[in-house]
Amino acid sequence: MELNRIKAESTTQLKSHLESSEKPVIITNLFSDWPCISLAKESPLKFLRSLMSQANNVNVDTLLIRKEHNGIIGYSDESFNNHTFTKYEVPLQSVLKRLTIDYNKVDIDRVAIQSALLSECLPNFSTLNPSPDFLESITPRIWLGNETTVPGHYDTEHNIALNLCGKRTFYLLPTHAISSLYLAPIDRAITGPAISLVDFENPDLDKFPKFKSVQNQIVTANLQAGEALYIPPLWWHNVKAKDKFNMLVNYWWKDDFLLKNTTQQPSDSLLHTLLTIRNLPKKQKSGWQSIFNYYIFNNDENTYEKNNYNGILSASKDDIKDIEEVIIKRINKQKRR
Repeated sequence: MELNRIKAESTTQLKSHLESSEKPVIITNLFSDWPCISLAKESPLKFLRSLMSQANNVNVDTLLIRKEHNGIIGYSDESFNNHTFTKYEVPLQSVLKRLTIDYNKVDIDRVAIQSALLSECLPNFSTLNPSPDFLESITPRIWLGNETTVPGHYDTEHNIALNLCGKRTFYLLPTHAISSLYLAPIDRAITGPAISLVDFENPDLDKFPKFKSVQNQIVTANLQAGEALYIPPLWWHNVKAKDKFNMLVNYWWKDDFLLKNTTQQPSDSLLHTLLTIRNLPKKQKSGWQSIFNYYIFNNDENTYEKNNYNGILSASKDDIKDIEEVIIKRINKQKRR
């Protein structure tokens, strides 16, 4: 199923509109005033050379994916200790030069730069191509390379991904599909959350039969140069860059509550819960599930707002900071034991 497309001017409050959205959506003209998009559409190779002239010598995380793995970023065996790629820190200018040399070659190792801060490696780019007003406080990141595949994963923050050059396809699934996605172990994650072992586009249903139950829920975003995709937090996305040179610019931002009240992340809670609750006896786990449901997942009506109580259960910023300090002290105390 193909995603809907909207124009940026279709709503006066685009940021809040997107944050309230339950599904991904393609935004067709959010970055239409960027001069570089015209060049990227005209000639990806000319655009690549233009970037090379702008890039500095700051090192960026770069993956070299061996050609026998067809550009797939993942694991090379079932131990989850070995990967299809080798990671290097290389100046952006050197990576762009290699991509230029390899542009018309076939049967080559693939290259991918992931999540490099735009301001650090292309310092003049944002001056020439300014971010939309509601994103101007966010430092954008770049993802570029040749034909590569990022396995299914989720991000914990709101995400706008601009496909700046080349063709890129996102295969997306809602969060609740997790039990059918055959995740690699979370403690062997390549970056951040665990990844799915399933190719969302061409799943091996003999090897991953449960995936069939969510296959018809996949939504697809085929992005052309200049189109942006909004992905809500926790939506799974398997991403395939399909041209000889591809570049994406993305913006992540947190919900206002997390941004204003705490430095902690929900994913921190997941890891801590894995350590402390996952391996308890079944009856205790069931009890903790009831407690978590009461305090966390079934708190639609905040009864504490109706009286004079002011604390962590009423989202008091000062009390949240106090609890953060208690948690940090407890963890440090346990480390010293």
